[in-house]
Amino acid sequence: MGNFYNISTKYENAIYERGEENYFVAKIKDIDNSTNVNPSSVSISIYGPCSSECTIDASMISLSDGVYFYSYTIPNDAVFGQYEIIMTASSPTYSSIYKDKFFVLPWNTIYDVRRYSGITSKKSINDHDIANIIWEAYHEALKEVYLYWDEDYLECNPCFDGTTTIFNTKHAPIADSNGDGAVTGYGETSCGTDIDGWWMDAEGDCHRLKITVNEAHCGNITVTQLNGDAIPASAKWVKVNYYTEWRTYDKEIFKSAVAFLAAHKCIVRFKELGKATLADLHSNKEVILHDRDRMKFAYKQAMKKIKKPVIGASMLHGENNE
Repeated sequence: MGNFYNISTKYENAIYERGEENYFVAKIKDIDNSTNVNPSSVSISIYGPCSSECTIDASMISLSDGVYFYSYTIPNDAVFGQYEIIMTASSPTYSSIYKDKFFVLPWNTIYDVRRYSGITSKKSINDHDIANIIWEAYHEALKEVYLYWDEDYLECNPCFDGTTTIFNTKHAPIADSNGDGAVTGYGETSCGTDIDGWWMDAEGDCHRLKITVNEAHCGNITVTQLNGDAIPASAKWVKVNYYTEWRTYDKEIFKSAVAFLAAHKCIVRFKELGKATLADLHSNKEVILHDRDRMKFAYKQAMKKIKKPVIGASMLHGENNE
């Protein structure tokens, strides 16, 4: 089967928030004479993080010759992350596939990142590239803002008696450390874990815990063996690993911090690529080229407000100085 269609998206889809509607418009041309054509079928599939199936082989609606449309509403509980789009144009003898992607994030900060960085022209760095940079900045900031508790014991009395399965972590709230928009434990979902752990049996062998987060804010979790049975009373120890929010954590300040960090990364990328448009250089040359660290400084200042302060060089990540 040949590949004789040229498929392109008419509009750029980079970042969406939960509940928003994503409009896909595809333009299909004959690869030989570049004229709009109508294949026998035009379908779209959308895959979320961890290859989860959102829409599979849905028929796109014809708007005019060679122009097809599909609307997808982002679920209110959608997992944050990268989504893959696969559009397929087929006829009895030809078939072509077009792949694209978009991100679902807590907020769309592309405009803010462009404003902070001074890189306003899409010819310099397009929205898809900025979306990738924001996603990188989001994960980098998550790891810095939260406190990590390594091999922590649980709050319980009695602890593991062979029947009890519901416990509380010593520290709370449990943070969404992987940034997927939900706080989940190991074994609770197919991918994405914010709290995991191990237990040692009477013979000294270690086993994974299955953990379900019941209430993240209070640190309430269900802890069992992987098969769902309670941890036996003979267990030597049970330890969990997780992140928590510092008491001054603020979502709006964190949002600004991510935008500052992404803007810094854009400025660095901009200088490395040497892709300066006349529009960018005319209005923002001094800002972009001569003060590249100003956004990094803004990021650090924002993070100081919402993460645990480091007092002395010997303080370890996750230590408590209260």
